[in-house]
Amino acid sequence: MGTIWSPNLADYTGAKYLRLAQAAEDAIKNGELLPNSKLPPQRLLADKLGFTVGTVTRAYALLEQRGYVQAKVGAGTYVKASDNQASDQSANFATCQQPFTNQTAVLSDALNLLAKSPQRLAQLMRYHAEPLQEHQLKFSQWLHRRDIKQTPEQIVFTHGGQQGIFSILNGLMQSGESLLCEASCYPGIHVAAEQLGLKTVPVTLTDEGLNLDELQQKIIQYKPKVLYLTPNNQNPTCIQYSDYQRKAIITLAKNHQVIIIEDDVNYCLANEWRTPMWSLDQLASEDEQCVIYLSSLSKMFCGGLRQGFLLIPSKFIGSVKQALYSQCWMVSSLNTELACRVIENNDFMGQREQQIIDRQALSIAMGQRLKLKQSWRGLNGWLQLKTPLKAHHVVTALAQKGILIRNGDDFNNHENYIRLSIGGSSDDNEFIEQLIMIEHTIRSLSQSAYSVV
Repeated sequence: MGTIWSPNLADYTGAKYLRLAQAAEDAIKNGELLPNSKLPPQRLLADKLGFTVGTVTRAYALLEQRGYVQAKVGAGTYVKASDNQASDQSANFATCQQPFTNQTAVLSDALNLLAKSPQRLAQLMRYHAEPLQEHQLKFSQWLHRRDIKQTPEQIVFTHGGQQGIFSILNGLMQSGESLLCEASCYPGIHVAAEQLGLKTVPVTLTDEGLNLDELQQKIIQYKPKVLYLTPNNQNPTCIQYSDYQRKAIITLAKNHQVIIIEDDVNYCLANEWRTPMWSLDQLASEDEQCVIYLSSLSKMFCGGLRQGFLLIPSKFIGSVKQALYSQCWMVSSLNTELACRVIENNDFMGQREQQIIDRQALSIAMGQRLKLKQSWRGLNGWLQLKTPLKAHHVVTALAQKGILIRNGDDFNNHENYIRLSIGGSSDDNEFIEQLIMIEHTIRSLSQSAYSVV
């Protein structure tokens, strides 16, 4: 007998079969449809929903294609048993990542369509030292839709943002040279600089970006070749550089022949995101351009896809490519093909944007109840704890409860901050429970901080 399951499709968009398939996928993920349970007979479900049998058949076929169900001849369609793989039971508020909603479906569809194109697969499996022009064109069109003006020839692909950073530094700098960066900064820039023998020089942050007087002084003093910035969503402070800051920094860089790495990896909600400094720099002549733009799909879609991309003024492309090829003979065209299919999917973001908006609001309310200084942007929050409670006390106490967060010390900030990233949990009810535990832990430790110290 079939499972008595009647989905509510009101919250889903798209074609009927897609809405039904997504509802079934969500029901499987949240345990409403258990492993080995039988889905309702197609005609019965079609009558209940007012769909044609063909619509339900198409939805079930898509679920099977995505690996969630198995059709048994003469017996019906069953939810597949769990893989029984060990999973990390920690609640991860430490890693900046998107909550998982429809990414599995989007990537599964891309993989299945590619599997049905043997000639395309054969082409992608060959060596391609240069990126395929069709990949550059698809990314170029996608970036234009996001109001980032460029040409396909300016796009260089990488396996993630970190490889992009390393390739730029390796291609444009020599051991012993100075690299300016934000005082509280993404740790990966220091790892890359140390590996290459570069000297990192921090510049103090203000509420609008860098301290411009200090920046000018250190440019004159250290004569850096490169300045590393995260102006759209500064990691970890969530500062967004003002328009005045962006223009002033570009002017300083041009006057002193400094190259700017603009890291725009960190995700912003649509109402938070602003056109990057790269676009301002494109107003200058080609010889004067000084901004290299860096981004990836890691914080926007999923970390495992490892698709980074650079926008590079033509005068720097050769040096950066040579450094990139010293690490790998080619950036996988198969990986980039999947990335292109992902960004072309109209359901690329699914319902995640609203989910992040809601989680942000819940997190901000928590910070307000705790009366903490805080700032939020995209997936990250930056909260300053009140002494005598120390950040490492909270990090340790939460880790013992299975909740991981980041200490401000990890970003070379020693002013008693913690960073929370709100995408680690896919289930909203679970997220709320974890947020309650974070609030309870901070409140409890604050009341007994003296004894903790």
